Amino acid sequence: MDTRADIQAKLAAIDQRKAEALKALQAKRAKLKAKLAALERPTKSQRRVDARRKILIGAFVLEQLEHAGLTPQALTFQGKRFADWLVRPNDRAVFEIQTANTSASVTGTPLPSSTPRIATTDTPLNVTFPDKDRAKALGAHWQAAQKRWVVPAGRDLTPFQPWLE
Repeated sequence: MDTRADIQAKLAAIDQRKAEALKALQAKRAKLKAKLAALERPTKSQRRVDARRKILIGAFVLEQLEHAGLTPQALTFQGKRFADWLVRPNDRAVFEIQTANTSASVTGTPLPSSTPRIATTDTPLNVTFPDKDRAKALGAHWQAAQKRWVVPAGRDLTPFQPWLE
């Protein structure tokens, strides 16, 4: 008859085998998930073709707008304005679109001077130490190497007016 210690040793051995089997199955599962993700991901050539298609369509649309005497801000499709579709500041800066709710004329007239200026590059600021928290809250970044505050490219410069150099 088995003693208590023998039974506990057998149970421990079973638990050990289960743990090792589970670990092996988890590793196999991770490999299969990675393979699946790789299969769903477009290939480099597919990405290249997709980028080329987007460039060509964009070039065509820009050319047609130019022939019609319109700006990209004037572009609409099925009631949606291109300017409203661009939400990232850097994307908007490419087309010199100032704000998400730009009220500039769709005919392409220049924006009034009261509209925000968008930083095209990191713009240095002259922020005093007591104002640093306020500048940071507005979105300024500290560049430790240059020991200065900057407004990142694509951001509206209007709130930083007191610190612009």
